[in-house]
Amino acid sequence: MATKKEKLTLSDQGFWQKWISKLLFTFISVKLWGLIAATWVSTYLLTTGNPANSITGTQWVTFNTTIWALIFGMKEVFRISEQRDRTETENLKEHNESKARIASILATPSTNDLTKTTFMPDGKEIVGEEPDSIL
Repeated sequence: MATKKEKLTLSDQGFWQKWISKLLFTFISVKLWGLIAATWVSTYLLTTGNPANSITGTQWVTFNTTIWALIFGMKEVFRISEQRDRTETENLKEHNESKARIASILATPSTNDLTKTTFMPDGKEIVGEEPDSIL
């Protein structure tokens, strides 16, 4: 079963180590450097005085909001997808456990005297036996 992530508070031991490592991994993330580069280049193009190599304020806003929205939107899509996959895996495991319990119950012979039935491990029921030979 998938374990839930532990949530730490400021006073918990190990909080600051995990926080610093998360911060460092974020800094070396490709997403972060992509956002920095895209923002820097678009800002440079906005502030240059050469009309042939510059962009307008509207273009700057459109470009940056689109890039940031795509990156953070995809992050949320992946997070939702991961949660859905985890839930489906847990549901499948529970379903398989239920099937195994039902099969084990059905595999045990019935103790009811009124009906003598036996269930095979594959779930098939034996309802009677061949009668003894008359001869």
